[in-house]
Amino acid sequence: MKTALGMIIRSLKSDDVLLTFIDNAEKYGHKIDCVIVAYSLELDGGVADKIGKRVPFFSIDIKDPRYCAERLRHIGVRDAAARTLLECPVDPGGPIPYGYKRTLLTAEAILRGVDTLFFVDSDVSPSVLKMTPDGLRTEDADFFGAHLEHLNAGAQVTTGEYSGYNILPPASFEGMDDLLFGLQKEDMLEYWKKSGDHRCLATQPEKREPKPCTKILGGNCAIKLAAFSVLPPFFSSFYTVGSELFLNRGEDTVLGLGIAKNGTVCTDIGLNPLHDTYKNFPTEPDLQGNPADQERFYYACTGWVGRNPLYNYVRGVDMQSARVERRERLDRGLRKLADFTRNPRYLRVLENFDVSWNSLERYIGEYERVMDSWAQFIGKSDLSC
Repeated sequence: MKTALGMIIRSLKSDDVLLTFIDNAEKYGHKIDCVIVAYSLELDGGVADKIGKRVPFFSIDIKDPRYCAERLRHIGVRDAAARTLLECPVDPGGPIPYGYKRTLLTAEAILRGVDTLFFVDSDVSPSVLKMTPDGLRTEDADFFGAHLEHLNAGAQVTTGEYSGYNILPPASFEGMDDLLFGLQKEDMLEYWKKSGDHRCLATQPEKREPKPCTKILGGNCAIKLAAFSVLPPFFSSFYTVGSELFLNRGEDTVLGLGIAKNGTVCTDIGLNPLHDTYKNFPTEPDLQGNPADQERFYYACTGWVGRNPLYNYVRGVDMQSARVERRERLDRGLRKLADFTRNPRYLRVLENFDVSWNSLERYIGEYERVMDSWAQFIGKSDLSC
């Protein structure tokens, strides 16, 4: 079984994260056959050479994915389908849709004969956060072994939650329920209301409890690539408000819906690697006092309202009633959030909501083209079960 470690990143200027995962694999006796990095801005040749001395290293320049283009042509994928999968849909110097990047890296892994692809994000580490009698501490974890245990037992996809701070920061204000319903995150309401107790900090349970799931976290997952014979690819889009381009969250949502629909065996392995969600761990997020934390949460909100129209369309819900009810409650919730944070910028999210919903026809067209192009690519690929 050929395994690859994959990461999407804007610039590769340091080897710290990738070497940490390579060291982790070696420490626990696991072989990583290659590393694949998709980057959009800059690749430091010295860093690539250092990684390549440990593990064969492949890079994808998102502006010019040559290997993918040559191989797609070689196996007979039509030009239009190849362009859909390979051509960056926006200016590659700015933000690039997450789904496009993950799908491009996945395609490269398939073309290089990889059997199992491990996806990690640059703000995730192969350690876990534990609560001990002496307080919080980080501990090394057998990251690859935890995934391989279930992949070898029959799972086709493995994933897990994170330890560290949740994207929802500690907060308490009237209107939290309206805000989360408007963002279509209402399943997190009870959790968020109790943030005064747990501070939105997740730790690794003492005993791992694996369980079936359909929710995929792209920064902590492994996929037997043969599963893509029936699964859709990652997908997400973007929208523009004024002169600013916003990325939609949830590139793994469509994949999760496909897992549920096709009965693909997917396991939450119960190992929660540390995620530096706000880029300053172990500092607790401060939604009222830290402008950087406010900005991080602002873009999370714009990403959720970007995701939701297509998410609802794919699930087949009543689109008109979903739009009207969620917009009304989002408006109320944003006003309360702006008061709580003393930051009127959050009021702008309502315009993002409207622009994203008005972009639904474009989202659907992009989605259908990507699905059709991916199906053609998979049909020409050598995927063995």
